[in-house]
Amino acid sequence: MHSTAATSNLDTAELFRYTTGRWLYNEREQNICRYVKFDVDSLLNVACKAVGARSCTKITKFDEGSYNKAFCLTFDDETQVIARIPCPVAGPSYLTTASELATLEFAREVLQLPVPRVLTWSGAEGCSTNRVIIDYIIMEVVPGVPLGMRWYQVAGREQVSPLVDGILDFESRMESVHFSQYGSLYFKEDVAPELQTHPLFAGEVDDSLKCFAEKYRIGPLIDRHWWRGVRSRMALDRGPWPDATSYYLAVAKNEQKLLAQHTPDSQTPSFRRTPIHPRETHLRLLDMYIRAIPFVLPQDSELSTPTLWHPDLSLGNILISESHIPSIQGVIDWQHAAILPYFQQVALPPAVVYEGHQFNPRLHPLALASSREPPDTLDPAEEEEYRLHHRLATRHNLYQAHIRLSHKRRHAASSLPHIEQLIMLPTYVVRACSDGILDLRQCLLFLRDNWTKVAPAGVPCPIEFSQDEIAEHEQQWRAFQFYQAAIELFNTKLDCEGDGRVSHDSYEAVKERLEGLKESWSEEFTGSPFPYQDGEYSFFLS
Repeated sequence: MHSTAATSNLDTAELFRYTTGRWLYNEREQNICRYVKFDVDSLLNVACKAVGARSCTKITKFDEGSYNKAFCLTFDDETQVIARIPCPVAGPSYLTTASELATLEFAREVLQLPVPRVLTWSGAEGCSTNRVIIDYIIMEVVPGVPLGMRWYQVAGREQVSPLVDGILDFESRMESVHFSQYGSLYFKEDVAPELQTHPLFAGEVDDSLKCFAEKYRIGPLIDRHWWRGVRSRMALDRGPWPDATSYYLAVAKNEQKLLAQHTPDSQTPSFRRTPIHPRETHLRLLDMYIRAIPFVLPQDSELSTPTLWHPDLSLGNILISESHIPSIQGVIDWQHAAILPYFQQVALPPAVVYEGHQFNPRLHPLALASSREPPDTLDPAEEEEYRLHHRLATRHNLYQAHIRLSHKRRHAASSLPHIEQLIMLPTYVVRACSDGILDLRQCLLFLRDNWTKVAPAGVPCPIEFSQDEIAEHEQQWRAFQFYQAAIELFNTKLDCEGDGRVSHDSYEAVKERLEGLKESWSEEFTGSPFPYQDGEYSFFLS
């Protein structure tokens, strides 16, 4: 039997609510934490059995994200494991967990990628009762520290090149396998019987892959946006799909079905971002999207190959060695990984993207190198910041150069004139009911203005807007740009993350600072009420 000493002073609710961070909106915190209850003793029993320990002596709760709660469990023999439990907003609990587990196993044993080894999970005992009450994954601890802890300190080619090369190798391994359909990855027994007859891989399969062809299958897409709110209770087309066109059309047809059954006007206002447009306007945009999509997807099948990709190669999800020359030790957080068209997976990983404004990372390498030395007018602190920005921009530039010179297929995909629109359109479509139609309409306007560059010759453009519609959009789009700039500025001033989370210790001070910033908010220029208050729009709850 295991010891419960580690939880003797914390009941289940307290264990789940305790965190190193707090949300600026009480409503948001309550909704993210709501209904996430589990049997602590049963979870510890499962973990002890998985590692062969007699007792769990310590539970440490990680600084949580919006989609998971994670704990480090330490046992009487000093062994440690990670227990991950999905939050309600992550999507359908069992499917989300089953897909993440299968993806981790596939990445580890097929692609030979450094990912955590899963010891057990909530579906391991088949149809037996899950005494923990909620889905979970118990996995090994990956050694090392997050890349973000060293990324700003390491300097010089000998320090940086192993990291950039490691990320490029990681991505090359993922794009080496061609699947037969688009969707999410599962073990064969976790998909519907009719899906079990479909092959996993496309075309001829290399001998090294044949032994895995029966273990895995492609099932419904696990993207939390496709399951949120009333969608989770609707029979929608979530795949898998045989071609890219079917996938792109499904997202719009699902939204048409949603709008037919649940008009936006009946939704709670706090779950929608202003300005709110009439349902007819929204439906018209979806109709134009459906008519345009078949003609704007790449004609080259190599660019549309179903490809598995990590959902967020960020500084926090890449773990590297703690000292000496850094090297990648592991990549974590595979929840919501999906098999999508190759061209939709080619965006630069967030870890290497330079988001500063002092340098243009797309400059020719020689031009960027020429600006390495800071101006003489800077003081020491400014000079240090200048050098940091230059290093980060150079890494962004170095990564792009590798793609341009050594990855022809990826360079071809990323060079498509409408690649940004192709990558974001499915998200803009499925989010439009909550986020508004501005992003979707802006993308459609771009396709209309560049139709001869993105569509086959002779195909008439089905995207049409009146001058009044364009004038309205331009006015609302300008306000939206002000809104986004204001949010970015406020988050910086508040030291607040994108989901509204601040450190627990600074919560009261931030709330006080927030009251002062509220006076400077302009609803006229941003087109939106002050967002940092209960009852207003929230991306994670909409």
